[in-house]
Amino acid sequence: MTEFKFDPSSIDAKSGNVVFFLVNGGTTSHDMAIRDSSGKTVAQSELVSAGDSFVFTVNNLAAGTYNFLCTQPGHADAGMKGTLTVS
Repeated sequence: MTEFKFDPSSIDAKSGNVVFFLVNGGTTSHDMAIRDSSGKTVAQSELVSAGDSFVFTVNNLAAGTYNFLCTQPGHADAGMKGTLTVS
């Protein structure tokens, strides 16, 4: 995570428990929220401070296509978002 992107911005995962290793290489705090196709947030990480990392585990994630984004004001609009495909 950096200003203002996730790298990678496209993630493939198997259904079930999914573990994300969030590393904030930016200069401001970021988080990761996962939303289903209706826009409902199904999981959200803690806020990760600049230079820190966080292991974000999502339990029982069902197959489908999800969007992920940083919920900090203006970050998603600046391009900090991506797609998660769970099979």
